[in-house]
Amino acid sequence: MALVDKIDKLLKEFGIKLNDDTRSSLKKALDERAEKHNGRKRTSRLEASIKPIVESTGSSIKLTLNMNDYWAVVNDGRSPNDVSEEGQDKLVAWSALSGLAEKIRISDLEQRKQRQSLSERKNLKTLKKMPFDRAKKAAGYLVARSLQKKSLDPTHFFDEVINDGRLQELEEGIAKILATEVLIDIRQSF
Repeated sequence: MALVDKIDKLLKEFGIKLNDDTRSSLKKALDERAEKHNGRKRTSRLEASIKPIVESTGSSIKLTLNMNDYWAVVNDGRSPNDVSEEGQDKLVAWSALSGLAEKIRISDLEQRKQRQSLSERKNLKTLKKMPFDRAKKAAGYLVARSLQKKSLDPTHFFDEVINDGRLQELEEGIAKILATEVLIDIRQSF
């Protein structure tokens, strides 16, 4: 087996283990956060986005652990601060996917039904849900306002995994492969 193939195999194994450990660390941290705030446990889109990719080109091999771009906020936390326009747009898109916008539509309809006067009820005026686009923007605004007032506690899900000594083990594994291959090549030349 060639040197590049051995290193490629080692990196793929390392990436799979890193992927599994990072996902389980994130799940544990989010479950603890949900328990702390009396929330329900959910599946995480961030957890699903974690994927290791090993790329081999002629002269280099690269391992990348890809995950959604907000991983750093989940890992490091966030102090109370304004949310950028780009962040607000992402929150609007997230509210549509998470079901928050639909909950706002239903809640708004229920509130308007309760406020409806007796004369309006007699006329059988039917109330409709607010438009979905408006509900998405309202949900994005509410979440952004909450982030502006409250901080997010850090989970350190990635820091715990990457700083547990596995990088040193990877270095030792690569050094062992290189030492073995270099010795074999020297012996063959004599």
